Amino acid sequence: MSLYEQSPQKEDSDSNTLETKPTHSNDFAGHASLGEMSEVQVQLALRASGVGMWDWNLTTGELVWTDQKKALFAFSPETPISYQLFLDTVHPDDRERVHKANLRAIEEKQEYDKDYRIIWPDGSIHWLTDRAQGILDASGRVTRIVGVTFDITNLKQHEVQLQEANERITTILDSITDAFLGIDNQWRYTYVNRRMEAYMGRSLAEVMGKPVWEVVPEILGTDFEHHYRKAMETRQAQHCEGFHPTFQRWVEAYIYPNPNGLSIYFHDIDERKQAEIALRENEERLRRFVDSNIIGIMITDQDGNICEANDAFLSLIGYTREDLAAGNIPWPSITSPEFQARDALAIEEAVRTGVAQPYEKEYIAKDSRHVPALIGRALFRQESSTSFLICFVLDLTARKEIERQKDLFLGMTGHELKTPLAALQGTIQLNLRRLERITKNSPSPPPELDNFLTKLVRSLTDSLRYIEMQTRLINDMLDVSRIASNTLTLSLKVCDLVAIVRDTISDVRLAHPKRSLLLDLPEHTPVMVFVDSNRISQVVMNYVSNALRYSPADKPVMIGLDIEGVWVRVWVRDQGPGLSKDAMKRIWQSYYQASNVSVQCGTDKGLGLGLYICRTLIEQHQGTVGVESILGQGSTFWFCLPIKK
Repeated sequence: MSLYEQSPQKEDSDSNTLETKPTHSNDFAGHASLGEMSEVQVQLALRASGVGMWDWNLTTGELVWTDQKKALFAFSPETPISYQLFLDTVHPDDRERVHKANLRAIEEKQEYDKDYRIIWPDGSIHWLTDRAQGILDASGRVTRIVGVTFDITNLKQHEVQLQEANERITTILDSITDAFLGIDNQWRYTYVNRRMEAYMGRSLAEVMGKPVWEVVPEILGTDFEHHYRKAMETRQAQHCEGFHPTFQRWVEAYIYPNPNGLSIYFHDIDERKQAEIALRENEERLRRFVDSNIIGIMITDQDGNICEANDAFLSLIGYTREDLAAGNIPWPSITSPEFQARDALAIEEAVRTGVAQPYEKEYIAKDSRHVPALIGRALFRQESSTSFLICFVLDLTARKEIERQKDLFLGMTGHELKTPLAALQGTIQLNLRRLERITKNSPSPPPELDNFLTKLVRSLTDSLRYIEMQTRLINDMLDVSRIASNTLTLSLKVCDLVAIVRDTISDVRLAHPKRSLLLDLPEHTPVMVFVDSNRISQVVMNYVSNALRYSPADKPVMIGLDIEGVWVRVWVRDQGPGLSKDAMKRIWQSYYQASNVSVQCGTDKGLGLGLYICRTLIEQHQGTVGVESILGQGSTFWFCLPIKK
């Protein structure tokens, strides 16, 4: 801004105008204000610095600008200068402010330093600053003003750029999720972002310029104060974490020194720390559970190698803690080969889903004993990227021995029961044949005798059916006994599976002449398999008998056979009540009977051994079994066998 002393006013004493006499002169040599200076020195200094200089005689109204001053306004050296020309060049938004500042400076006899914009003839805008000094006469009246003018356009552009940069930085700091504060070398707040305002419960305006220790005295004596002071003293970045008493949450503090003080970022780790605390508590509970030795527990890596185990597990396999510490319990050496693939599947399932379904296996103890066990796995993640598997191992030795004794007892009992039943069955069959001959030899018996004979035949037939049912149950018990004692043998030979199924269904039709059995079998294409035909027939018979038992009498049962690559699939579909998801998982277990499933036709439900025996027989043929079911819509039981090439 330019300071111009008010010239002597004309007759209108109330006028706010300043008068100057236009002049072409730029000669300062004859002016008293510069007379004491070397003209050469002044001119050289002005040219070198690019500073414009002006002199305004308020008594005569003469206004003199140097060529440098005129150049700052894009005027030629010949341009006559007047105050009005100057005002016309000032930017319209600054013109009134500049004029009033000039009047005030003259009236109050002030020095001044003002910035303002001018518009060049080419329309470009430039920033200038004027610094002026009034010269007083003996009466104290301002008679002359001299001043200098600088071009500060670049400075203003830098200020704008700096302001824009500061605004961008402020925007960034306000948008980041971390809380941020700046403090100067006297520990006074210079800035806090929005997240910090939220944490502190105070705005930037409330804390600006105030000492940290006054605003948040609760951090005195904490690690945060210690690291603040250390960063300020050493001028080295610091890092700490802890529960901040002001924020009431866990944070990480990153403290960076700068020439003006400190820049401090707070990263919220409250959720992570709470999870760590919960994890430590869970680990402690787990450790207490492991040390209780209620069941065997071990921790393995994702390759199955044992990293830790409790005493219960070590006792189960006959190894010592010293063996574990020395790495003398390699996983392959304690796992039977037939279970290693199952273990690998369980590990993969646990890693993929977080938990593996429990299953039975056998461990090989140090003394070579085979120890049956039920094992479950779960994935256990630590703070690092490393994950472990925690395994719960239940010793099944006692239970398996009880089951073995039970199965042996059932086998022995079955043999004892089968003998009298066979004799009774033979006697009934003999009597039925005799009654048949009597009936043939007496074509017209008296009504009373005919009625008696009819009832007798029905009674003997029912007795024979009950004996066959009991025989089937006894055979099931004997099969279970053979399975338990590993004495179940198969007579394998190449057979046509289509013929086996067809012959079996023919036998079923003889036993159930009133039931509808629909076949979906290849007509003239044999399907050869390497099987024990009697055992496969037993499986088909069991599937179909169950379908008839649990289907309404007026609903058909379908039996089919499909080729699926190198496998053949036999299926039996009923229209019974269907099975729940839980029942479908457990239906193949021994002695399991689905609850809430009533018999639709017939009276007996059996012992729950039939499907267990079927599964075992098919698996011994290198096949698989399965069931598909929807509650209320029936079930489809199937088994697959490899086709013999």
